[in-house]
Amino acid sequence: MEIVSDSPNEERKELDALNRFIKIIREQDERAMVLAFATFIEDTLGRLLVAYFRDCKATKELVQGFSAPLGTLGTRIKATFAFGLVTEEQYSDMEILRKVRNKFAHNWEGVSLEQNDIAALVGQLSGHTFVGTTDAKGKQRLADTMASCCVELFLFQARIESGKSAKAPDVSHRLQGIPRTK
Repeated sequence: MEIVSDSPNEERKELDALNRFIKIIREQDERAMVLAFATFIEDTLGRLLVAYFRDCKATKELVQGFSAPLGTLGTRIKATFAFGLVTEEQYSDMEILRKVRNKFAHNWEGVSLEQNDIAALVGQLSGHTFVGTTDAKGKQRLADTMASCCVELFLFQARIESGKSAKAPDVSHRLQGIPRTK
């Protein structure tokens, strides 16, 4: 799967980098692939939230830094879903990736996509690709589904940054001129 763009040079460079990432990641062993997809998605969700929220210090404090409330993969997945920035299918696929990532990240040996519990999680992935869905299993199913998710998130984040998609609306107002009761 390769993404082609007629976009300006800067966006084309970013898409070229994304294509290289996806190509390289597919060649990695299971652990490297899972951890790299999770890291890429965590970073992209953070950039998506920063692009969507107001450009202010509070946004940076929420999303970036050591103790940021929206600084982890799990909180970023939940926040982007709650704000309507990802679909229910993307949310589910990313939650499955997070669970698989945790299995690989917290065990140093004997972890495989073929383990019953992990294989069951991977089997629950949507299988969504740009050409429909895949019937692939195991590593291929995870790679196809997460590559598609990475591209979708990356492009949506870029659209918000470029002003082609909406940012968070300003719905606040001040109550002025309201008569006081005695």
